[in-house]
Amino acid sequence: MIATDIDTGWLDSADPGVEVRRHDVGAEPPPAAELDLVHARLVLTHVPAREAALRAMVSALRPGGWLLLEEADPQLQPLICPDEYGPEQRLANRLRQGFRSLMAHRQADLGYGRTLPRLLRAEGLAEVGADGFFPITDPACAVLERATVEQVADRLIAAGLATREEIDEHLANLAAGRLPDLATSPLISAWGRRP
Repeated sequence: MIATDIDTGWLDSADPGVEVRRHDVGAEPPPAAELDLVHARLVLTHVPAREAALRAMVSALRPGGWLLLEEADPQLQPLICPDEYGPEQRLANRLRQGFRSLMAHRQADLGYGRTLPRLLRAEGLAEVGADGFFPITDPACAVLERATVEQVADRLIAAGLATREEIDEHLANLAAGRLPDLATSPLISAWGRRP
């Protein structure tokens, strides 16, 4: 098994049976060929050369091999709080809009998830299928929101999309449980087999 990323620091704790390689899926050829399975999760949305990356992934499959792609689609459901009933929810949704603005500025395709079935068919894959997952009120949503906000806080502030006080208030709202009905963007999973 091969696991790749542009930052392999995330893969330091990989299982000993996993070969870790530094690889830029948007700029470099596949690290292997004749693979039974190629899987990418929450990657292509962020790759400016996503069409070339998709073609490279398909080319790495052996005949009969499967491609599984999973991408969020923030345009399908852009709110972290679908039920915006108070100031805590309004602040959370405003910060989410700022996060989406940062992503769009970095050439992320915020509607890419929904295109996956069509793109897999266009690449000649067979048995294409897809589904979506959209959790609401799952404790993992709060964990993910905290991690996301902490990761992009400085960029939100630098872009004038939030203040430190707003971010601190939002993080305090999360910690105090004042945002129990958080959601994530729908995660679209699509798969297809190379004939």
